[in-house]
Amino acid sequence: MRLFAVIVPPRPVLDDLCEAVLAARTPVTAPVPPRRHFGRLRARTSVRAPMARPSEASEGEFAMSAPERMYLPITHFGNVTQGDSIRLAEALRAEAATWKRPQVHFSGSAALEWPGDQSVWAKLDGDLDALMTIGRGVVHVSQGLGFFVDRRQFRPWLSVGTITLATTAPYLERLVEVLDSFRGHSWTIESVSLSERRPAAAASTEFQEIDRIPLDSR
Repeated sequence: MRLFAVIVPPRPVLDDLCEAVLAARTPVTAPVPPRRHFGRLRARTSVRAPMARPSEASEGEFAMSAPERMYLPITHFGNVTQGDSIRLAEALRAEAATWKRPQVHFSGSAALEWPGDQSVWAKLDGDLDALMTIGRGVVHVSQGLGFFVDRRQFRPWLSVGTITLATTAPYLERLVEVLDSFRGHSWTIESVSLSERRPAAAASTEFQEIDRIPLDSR
């Protein structure tokens, strides 16, 4: 199985976030002054000017993820056997019992942050020290067991979707402005999910949870 570790926010929190993303499609009375430059966007889409006015956005300008496909990735383990997944879950369960449950909320954004990145991200704020402890801890435990892990540093970001060939810089500017001004409801991270990635054509969700690792409940 293709195993990875994620944090899954509560559905009401994701629904609020999706509403904020959709708000970027709502016409406004005046264009938002530009705050960021997305040079990679213009190079990727070969768009010099939007076909619509800056205060409008077409349905095809952004591929928003469905809430059931949204999660915070921690690390990927590659293809593992069922026995190895059980061994990993047991080791993580023992260690996670010492990790504090962070209280967090969505606030802020990032977009097209590295070469090849096509995502728009919603950032988490709040008890980030405890959250980063979880991210580092999952990697440390898995490496101690000899698992292959994704070496990219854990980021407390969640992808809300990806740009498309029709994405314009004014629309993307408006979307990140909306996410920068958004402050979601606070929620407590209570567990880490070990999940199996599934072929998109085979299921309505991108992943299936196979084990839930609870954090310290004290």
